[in-house]
Amino acid sequence: MKTYIEHFLTHGYVLLPNLLIEEECRHFRTLLDANYQQYSAHYANASSTTGTLSDKSIEKVVFNLHNKSMDWFKLFEHPDILDLLDVVLKQGSYNNNEPYYLNNISARCPLMGNQGQQLHLDSGLPGVNYCLKVNVVWLLDDFTASNGATRLVPFSHTWTEFPENGTQHPDEILITGQQGGALIFNANMWHGGGPNVTDASRWALLLGYARWFIKPSFDFMKNTPEHIYNQMSYAQKQLLGFQLAPPKDEFTRLRRISSVPEQPVPYKLP
Repeated sequence: MKTYIEHFLTHGYVLLPNLLIEEECRHFRTLLDANYQQYSAHYANASSTTGTLSDKSIEKVVFNLHNKSMDWFKLFEHPDILDLLDVVLKQGSYNNNEPYYLNNISARCPLMGNQGQQLHLDSGLPGVNYCLKVNVVWLLDDFTASNGATRLVPFSHTWTEFPENGTQHPDEILITGQQGGALIFNANMWHGGGPNVTDASRWALLLGYARWFIKPSFDFMKNTPEHIYNQMSYAQKQLLGFQLAPPKDEFTRLRRISSVPEQPVPYKLP
């Protein structure tokens, strides 16, 4: 693991191979296809000036997998992933020990004809001294040059600017690999999905882990069914940040981090 951590800190990314077997990948793909069929018609509309990042018409996407199956926690809290995150997402904090949490959970499968994504970064703030957020991309299918594998620009996690819209970078590389691996990279890194010119499946689980003070993509306190929450272990509740909800007022709590995970509000999936 030390070698993987060093590669991540230097290059901004690392690929961990062979974490899942083929049968496990098939199981998770089956879950995603079923979830997409069941819920995609209910999605809210998105609009943005970022073009390819907001256009979901030529890809399948599933969000908030924590509220659909406990099976996903096998990947959320995979020990090899957390061993790396325990270093890079605590580095520079008080005593190198302040918490991080899983603040974004989704999965994506580009369809045939998808032209790929605009290069972008996910931290929202380029050029900071320490890693604020880490993206973990689980390869649930093989990633190939023709089915939309992820493009990265190595060392770009240290740059202080955003990529220009509609451009490629001469130093970008394509991350290909067999199903069952996990690509881990600093969310400051310039990256984007590649074009898919095949009709093959290319599901990827997309997880974002962030330092505790960074806002999540969705409010887990408001979208977690009680029966799911009650199945979570104490560590799983912490991983999803149920102790990080800000206090309602000064009469409830004074610190932004609670001493114990808090109960989410009632919620049911559509």
